[in-house]
Amino acid sequence: MKRVVIESLVASQKTAVLDDGKLVELLVEDKCSAKSVSDIYRGVVKKSLKGIEAFFVDIGSEKLGYLPMKNNENIKCGNDVLEQINKEAVGTKGAKLTTEISFAGRYLVYIPSNDRITISNKISSEKERFRLKKIVQRIDDNFKGIIRTEAVGCTEEDLLRDIEELKDKYNEVEKEFKLGLGPKLLYKDLDFASKYVKDNVNDDIEKIIVNDIDKYNELNNIVKNINSSYTSKLVLEENKDIFDLYRVQSQIDKCLNKKVWLKSGGYLIIEKTEALTVIDVNTGKFVGNSKVDETIYKTNLEAATEIARQIKIRDIGGIIIIDFIDMHKNEYKKEVINTLEIELKKDKRKSEVLGMTKLGLVEVARRREKDSIDKYYINDCNVCCGNGGTISVNHMIDNIEKEVMRISEHTAYKSVIIELNPDIFKNFDEKYINIIKLIGEKYKLEVALKENSKIVLEKMNIIFNS
Repeated sequence: MKRVVIESLVASQKTAVLDDGKLVELLVEDKCSAKSVSDIYRGVVKKSLKGIEAFFVDIGSEKLGYLPMKNNENIKCGNDVLEQINKEAVGTKGAKLTTEISFAGRYLVYIPSNDRITISNKISSEKERFRLKKIVQRIDDNFKGIIRTEAVGCTEEDLLRDIEELKDKYNEVEKEFKLGLGPKLLYKDLDFASKYVKDNVNDDIEKIIVNDIDKYNELNNIVKNINSSYTSKLVLEENKDIFDLYRVQSQIDKCLNKKVWLKSGGYLIIEKTEALTVIDVNTGKFVGNSKVDETIYKTNLEAATEIARQIKIRDIGGIIIIDFIDMHKNEYKKEVINTLEIELKKDKRKSEVLGMTKLGLVEVARRREKDSIDKYYINDCNVCCGNGGTISVNHMIDNIEKEVMRISEHTAYKSVIIELNPDIFKNFDEKYINIIKLIGEKYKLEVALKENSKIVLEKMNIIFNS
């Protein structure tokens, strides 16, 4: 059975999906720079570059958005354009935009500019495909968009509710677009946690655990509209470290290491570069039986499953090169590739296994929609003892809040001083002191920061005041 654990902190919100206690998916949201995919804007076209066939559009953010010219030939500089974010801004690149507006419900996706109804390829039953399409056409013959996988088995009432809600949203956005001028956010999509629950809550999910009363109430309204009995799945552990309680954080920590051990004793080395990610498979401590080929084959099979899991949890996108241990038998190679493809298909993000090169390297391409999770947790560093970086400011803030959370719950102290390395202290004092104040207010604890040159970069020392 699956459990969804949603940790809401002052500066972040994280959604962990556990399958029989094992972490299978992690969604990280920095509240200081919240997700923007699916948000809808009124933007102003600032410039066009025919060489790369793109418009650059001001949507009110720091970077201009990127809108492909294809299918947008009638747009000119200075025009107000209704557009939706299709891909997050990554690094120096602004958000990728589209003029094909879509609204996703639980069962349907409404795309006003479409000319037909399409059905998810994952719905294999022709009878069910026919039934669903007939119901949608009977409700609204003008509805255009996609019938989602989740629609299997749903009633006419379910689809009617989805259609009405989606069309109301579009009408409101269209009205707001016509009423004003200049860049403006017209529609904000649900955050990762609420969207995940809305799209995925079903009988397979045993519990949805949250530690924030506001998020609990929000999710209660969402699941109640889907199935009133699902509200019993919600569990509130207010102001508790639920990532520790449900053994999520320890699994995240392992996923942040370059070296990932396999149950057999083999291991993976995961290295990221600017252009691609390289994953190397090693037998390590696994000696298997006397047949070397069999040992290598079993290690590669186990590695294929774990690689797919690591790609999904870490949210690795772009080009991925996998160096499996050399195998001589073609049937072994085919079985390992097949296992990798099957495991990757469990991921909703589109990915493609491009086959094995002459050197025995497997190429995988996975759509990149946002930064991988290590961007949130780790800073690049040359003195990190081979682990890939030092703890990030975001991770440090979350750790401070969790310490304050524990002090508030388990002690009678009303005031604490947190000592930090001078470099960290200076950064916090200049940029993040307001977040520290909000943490103190949330847990009714006075929190002060102080520098201490004896403390190493990633550590902190807490002084209790009565």
